[in-house]
Amino acid sequence: MHTGQEPAHTPPPLERPIRARPAPRKGGLTLTRLVLVAGALLVLAWFIGEKTSGSSADGQTPAAAGPDTSISPGMETRSRAQVVQGEKSTTLRQVDDARMQVDGHGTVLRIEGGIGRNFATDLQAALAANPSLQRIDITSGGGYSKPGLDAARMIRRRNLIVRVQSHCASMCVGLWAAAAQRQMEPDALIGLHQWDAQCDARPSPQREECHYQMQFATDHASSYEAWLRDAGFNRYLLDLQSRTAAEDIAVLNVLQLWENGVDFSVVDREGTRMSRAAVQQYLVAKATTRQTGG
Repeated sequence: MHTGQEPAHTPPPLERPIRARPAPRKGGLTLTRLVLVAGALLVLAWFIGEKTSGSSADGQTPAAAGPDTSISPGMETRSRAQVVQGEKSTTLRQVDDARMQVDGHGTVLRIEGGIGRNFATDLQAALAANPSLQRIDITSGGGYSKPGLDAARMIRRRNLIVRVQSHCASMCVGLWAAAAQRQMEPDALIGLHQWDAQCDARPSPQREECHYQMQFATDHASSYEAWLRDAGFNRYLLDLQSRTAAEDIAVLNVLQLWENGVDFSVVDREGTRMSRAAVQQYLVAKATTRQTGG
């Protein structure tokens, strides 16, 4: 979720290829909603496995669910993003700051939770106290854009690795994209949508000031988009981000990100790198277990 401190893009709404059951959106993206989406994506992975049971040994993942011609031409061989619908908030959302904890060796910072108002300050303190820190392991639904952008610049300056463990959505994707190296665990998810300053949810005169501040949106968005481009996000993914309404979320798994050229590696819980074929087998097995109730 991009919210609170920065203005929003307002491109035309996305024609959504796949719709999940609408659910109330009370405070932005929640872990529960992403877990529900994960089940749907695992079914997609099972479908991929079924379609490719006789695939070549190079581990390349072919098409899964047909064309997404409503978004961009040339996508006929790629699987479609899952778009989860929410409800537009009429009150200002408050984002709590994430929990941050450094491991015993001082090399890995574990971040879990939202990008709150103190996020960049907390991250700066953690980096200053741990000069040997090399990697951030993150699970976050996003949050305020200004501290998120500040934090992303810190990550870029320090050439840190960022690993997504469960999910990374909205402003969190900027942190991941800005990293020197990007990693994901095999069942982790990325979530994309528009910026949201919630101007109309503010009382006057703050509402008018918020709309006035929208003139700065282009500069902020260009930094975010530049990091996505550097990370290999193609036009389809950039369009998906800019055209998915702020109250909705477009969710992609690791196979879909690979299909669209994003530059990252997948690792297991021990940090061992996984091939595309191994990831596919993992997701198929997990989906099958869920379907059979095992």
